[in-house]
Amino acid sequence: MSFYEKHIFVCENERPPGERVSCGAQGSGEILKLLKQKSAKAGIQYKFRIQRAGCLDRCELGPIQVSYPEGTWFRLKTEKDVEDLIEHYLKSNEPTKYNHLLVSDKE
Repeated sequence: MSFYEKHIFVCENERPPGERVSCGAQGSGEILKLLKQKSAKAGIQYKFRIQRAGCLDRCELGPIQVSYPEGTWFRLKTEKDVEDLIEHYLKSNEPTKYNHLLVSDKE
């Protein structure tokens, strides 16, 4: 068993203007902040961690997040997306209710 049941990495990589798009330039810092604040107040009954990451190399899909141990990829862009992830992925694990946040392996 791993130390955390879920471990979410939020890409915060930021490149200079004119280079390849980056998650940091697409608002990932605010997404990370919201995820940490709202999940801390959500009453989740197991150990999880949300933290920043460097480039996850899916920049054009960003801001991008990945959760382990499943290796599930998400695209969170709004506060509502953050709330959906917390409620339906972290708290209750109802895939049909967070399916709209998933990034497929084919993207």
